[in-house]
Amino acid sequence: MDLSAFQRKLARLPGANTGPAREPPPCEPLAREPLAQRTPEDAERLARVAKLRSLLGELEERERTRPPRVRAAPPGDLPGERLDTAHGPLHRRRLELSPDHAHGRVPVARALSVTGATLAGLALDPSLAAIDPRRVLYLDTETTGLSGGTGTLPFLVGMAFFEDETLVVEQLLLHRPGEERPMLHALRERMQSASAVVTYNGKSFDWPLLRTRAVMNRVPLPPPAVHLDLYPATRRVVGQRVGKDAGGVRLVHVEREVLGLTRHGDIDGAEIPERFWAFVRGEGASGLAPVLEHNVSDLVALAALLAALAERWDAVLPSHAPEDVLGVARTAFRAGDTARACRWAEAASEAGGDDALACEALQLSARGHRRNADAGAALAALDRALPRASPTRAPSLHLERSKLLEHRLRAYDAALEAARAAEGAEPPEEHHRRLARLEAKRRKAARA
Repeated sequence: MDLSAFQRKLARLPGANTGPAREPPPCEPLAREPLAQRTPEDAERLARVAKLRSLLGELEERERTRPPRVRAAPPGDLPGERLDTAHGPLHRRRLELSPDHAHGRVPVARALSVTGATLAGLALDPSLAAIDPRRVLYLDTETTGLSGGTGTLPFLVGMAFFEDETLVVEQLLLHRPGEERPMLHALRERMQSASAVVTYNGKSFDWPLLRTRAVMNRVPLPPPAVHLDLYPATRRVVGQRVGKDAGGVRLVHVEREVLGLTRHGDIDGAEIPERFWAFVRGEGASGLAPVLEHNVSDLVALAALLAALAERWDAVLPSHAPEDVLGVARTAFRAGDTARACRWAEAASEAGGDDALACEALQLSARGHRRNADAGAALAALDRALPRASPTRAPSLHLERSKLLEHRLRAYDAALEAARAAEGAEPPEEHHRRLARLEAKRRKAARA
């Protein structure tokens, strides 16, 4: 007998009260009878009620702790299954991608070999150094709008995670507004076992929206232990190359330019909200199928992009564009990894890019060597950059040479010559003060 049938049977018994208060009703006739007037039948009836109440408590406890019951979706309905959870009904779809699955030219399982130190450098976030890549949760939502206000619903929460070397995609879908609690509880359970959450622009959009909906539904959804947003990391590493095009660093554009995958028949993001509302109005589930596939592609792209960015951080390969190599060098310089910054900048200058890129790379290399107190290597990098510098960039290179020659190498004649060539690289008054100071130092050194 299930719980609801048991509750109905108990309610038919005199003296039974199955309501949430668990107290006898004030008008219960047996409760007011003197003990002397109770018959053996009354005592037997009260004993049965007490026993049934005890059994009801056991059934309710079992109901709270049992695994969700699965109800198969009707034929022609959405793919997936309907779960009866302790928090309400939930529609879930689960997919498993084989360990050799590739997204474009990047095998997705490479994300498992990424180290926390690599992610910490890419994201400029030391807290990522301790994460376990095998317990990363990739997260992406589809919503009823892009405003992110309290009226915006995340009607589809997509999650991806690895089980051994298999990437599992799990999608949680609302059938109608008002059923968010089971979805949010399922997300909370996944997050609790994750070492980090990975999103694309999720710090600005997905996570604030989910947090707002959790508060409104009174679901305790703590923030991720570590949140890696790949959007800023992608912009730093490949933005100089990819961001020049009309698509910018949108995920589908990065997917094409970095991962080598072009989506065919992908739904436009602007159409997604109306597809959900059409589904809610009862116009059929077929309109949501492209939304589900779009979400799957986004999730798999996150794992592949993580692997692709880590590959660029860990090694310089012939297949890497010079702009991407320079992007890693800039990021490493910001992260304080000057040794990597110098190596990658030197590699970028020799990777076949144009003069402007090579000049920028060599100037960055010089700054890295200067930070490492290697003035000779810094000067050599600037000397290699000058022949490739444009007339507008050359003065800044001469200025850096002048500073090195003056402060590190004490070569005042050469520093003065470089300073004269640096006219226009700094305000006129500072330029004149520099020339006067170097003239004085040069005369003093000559007298010594």
